[in-house]
Amino acid sequence: MVTNLPDKAKSKWAEAVAARNIEDKIRLMKEFLSICPKHKGTAKLIINVKRKISSLEEELEAKKRGRKTAKDLFAVEKAGDVQIAVVGLTNVGKSSLLSALTNAKPLISDIPYTTTLPIVGAFHYEGIDFQLVELPALMEGASEGKGCGLKTMSIIRNADGLILMIDSSKNPMEQWQALTKEFENSRILIKKPKGHVEIIRKPAGVITMGGGGKLIDCSFEDVKALLTDYGFKSVFVKLIGEVSIDDVEDAVFGMSTYKPTIVLANKMDIPSSQENLNSLLQLVVGLKIIPVSCLTGMGLNSVGNALVEALELIRVYTKPPGTVKPDSKPIVLRRGATVGDVAKSIHKELFERFRYARIWSGSIKGLRVGLNYLVEDGCIVEIHSR
Repeated sequence: MVTNLPDKAKSKWAEAVAARNIEDKIRLMKEFLSICPKHKGTAKLIINVKRKISSLEEELEAKKRGRKTAKDLFAVEKAGDVQIAVVGLTNVGKSSLLSALTNAKPLISDIPYTTTLPIVGAFHYEGIDFQLVELPALMEGASEGKGCGLKTMSIIRNADGLILMIDSSKNPMEQWQALTKEFENSRILIKKPKGHVEIIRKPAGVITMGGGGKLIDCSFEDVKALLTDYGFKSVFVKLIGEVSIDDVEDAVFGMSTYKPTIVLANKMDIPSSQENLNSLLQLVVGLKIIPVSCLTGMGLNSVGNALVEALELIRVYTKPPGTVKPDSKPIVLRRGATVGDVAKSIHKELFERFRYARIWSGSIKGLRVGLNYLVEDGCIVEIHSR
């Protein structure tokens, strides 16, 4: 939690959040940094704000120049159903993984830091189109901007999930600690938190709260007072899971973000890797670790299912009323999605004109349901509208 920021700093941050002009937003964020207390409790906040400023400055520079910049070359437009960032230190096998799983042809070399820009490949698994994005190798200090680290971290924050690559043959524990240190500094969570908060601005009204989660160490009045201090007046606070007042304040600064993650322990074809893997398994708790060899192909057939499980993906098939067979291409959603989410994925107007839907799933044959009905993996949905 940010420790006792003075009212002047809170007010300045509220101005920065409200600013619409990029130059004004940059100026106000820099003014916020100049009056923000510098101590252990604000260290990660300061790193996060500097990252935001750097990103905005690059965006502004690109607009002024009117031509491609390094920022543009790092910009990766999402494609397919799910975007997965492939992350690791240098020479751990990221390019080899991309070459083995996708149609991409990255340069594979033993020379450190060969990959200098994001490389994209398409990976298809049981109806789901994954976009794999190999990122330049992380290094110590990446979270503070070293080695294009801020640009790389920006892509990681925007991705739907992560593949962390570890070279099992060489000090995997040190690699793990180096990666997690940079993620921690960037407030990127790779283990699922008990809860998180989304602050959604409204055009008018008052501060409201919902979403199905619960507050564990504060009341709604505490949340309202905190947000009012930061200048928020018309927002909806969406609670997911168990949420603390720290989580609410993190959301004010857009700090923590959770990325579902799997770990690939690569180079298992090398004899020393098995012993190192055992040590890694003891160190890393709560994440799926898959032993693989991009050289021999060992374990790579497990990657698709591991991603589906980590991201809690489901496939929903749709069919227009009056037809027999559903579309062959499913809509890919997260577990907990509803018929309403299916309708929105097809078209906003279909959601707005929704009457009812019929569901086919296992023993369920054409059950009539409403917008809030939970859909399951493999089910068929037929939507009727006005």
